[in-house]
Amino acid sequence: MEPFTLTRQTAAFLALMCGVAVVVAIAAPFGSIALGAVALFGVGIVLTKALLRLRKWWPLTAVEGTVVLSALILAIGGVAVIGYAIARFGSEHALDMMIGWPIVERSARPGSTARAVSYSDPDLQQRLKDRLREAGIPFSIEMRDGKEFVGWAAEHNTAAEAVDAKVKESHLPSGRSARFPDPAVQKQFTDWLAKKGIKHEVVKSHGEDYVVWEGAGDVRDVMREFTASRASECRDRVAAGKAGAPGC
Repeated sequence: MEPFTLTRQTAAFLALMCGVAVVVAIAAPFGSIALGAVALFGVGIVLTKALLRLRKWWPLTAVEGTVVLSALILAIGGVAVIGYAIARFGSEHALDMMIGWPIVERSARPGSTARAVSYSDPDLQQRLKDRLREAGIPFSIEMRDGKEFVGWAAEHNTAAEAVDAKVKESHLPSGRSARFPDPAVQKQFTDWLAKKGIKHEVVKSHGEDYVVWEGAGDVRDVMREFTASRASECRDRVAAGKAGAPGC
């Protein structure tokens, strides 16, 4: 059998296959991907056949060499289609093509709601609306499943999200937060909350640490109970001869 060599006829055929790969990629991109996969399977069969015959991959016969190069051209076309689709449309839309390229709306229509948020804390929800109004950002109110959602258009997305982030960062729930200048007292307070089984966390607002806890009630009532608890512990320590203990 005559070994493969690159002749004029072979070059002309490969050029024709390049044209076919380009046409299929443009007219039917999904078909180009499928054709590339089949082509790679064909390459595997040809090379396996050559390996069994010669115990090495090369030289191939004229027919085998032409088939392998043609298949590689089709496979490269399929890979190029996938790469272009991911670069242009994103991975979530890259395989949405069947006959032609997908039409993906890259941005929402002007004036349509791009994002809507809802907070269970009514104070935070109202503060968000107030800050959006102060910043001159138009917003809409929509009710979904009994919850109020605040939404804004795509053209205001960047500014609105900045306001939303600032509101969340500086928001402290009314009646459920306190700041302690002394870190030791803050630690005593968080330990006291943990001992009572009250969920809490330390958040930063305007550069200061605040202890925020769950549950209803006035912050003054909570602090009075905490202060009474500290006083009781101090009396117990004094009675036990530990008057100089920290926290008293």
